[in-house]
Amino acid sequence: MALEFKKVNEVNMEGIKKIYNDSFPIEEMVPFNKLVSISNDIDYLFYGLYDDSTLVGMSYLIIKEDMLYVLYLAISNSYQNKGYGKMAINEILKKYSSYRISLNIEEVNLESFNYNQRLKRKNFYQFFGFVSQDYLISNDEGVTFETMVINGDVTHQEIRGIFDELKDHKIDLN
Repeated sequence: MALEFKKVNEVNMEGIKKIYNDSFPIEEMVPFNKLVSISNDIDYLFYGLYDDSTLVGMSYLIIKEDMLYVLYLAISNSYQNKGYGKMAINEILKKYSSYRISLNIEEVNLESFNYNQRLKRKNFYQFFGFVSQDYLISNDEGVTFETMVINGDVTHQEIRGIFDELKDHKIDLN
């Protein structure tokens, strides 16, 4: 069983969109059409994750100089707990081993309604060697995230820059 990353296209777009919509709260989502329109083969990488011909997940990766930022990584509800998340992380770690690889998770806070889910997610990334940075960051909707990284450190300013750059893309979504 090998996981293949295939660029978003007309054939797989609806399946990827369903995984995206099912996986992330609205206050953490960049409009799907915007993600598609700014994706490219250089620094905004939007993929469907496939096991043979079966779409099992999606990822959105952003490259900035020597950093890879995992904006989104999700496995379809039907395929969770089957090892696909681990395979996806292993593929990212292998392919981008020379990069600082960073991502954000929702802040692990005892008062959170989904505390156990957040803690499980943090433990999942720590298993691979990701470490928490010494800061939290919030998006425009007020969601607070913890930044985790492997292969070095990532500053608050670097993550803020990615958030701001995504926001600054002026794209007609109609």
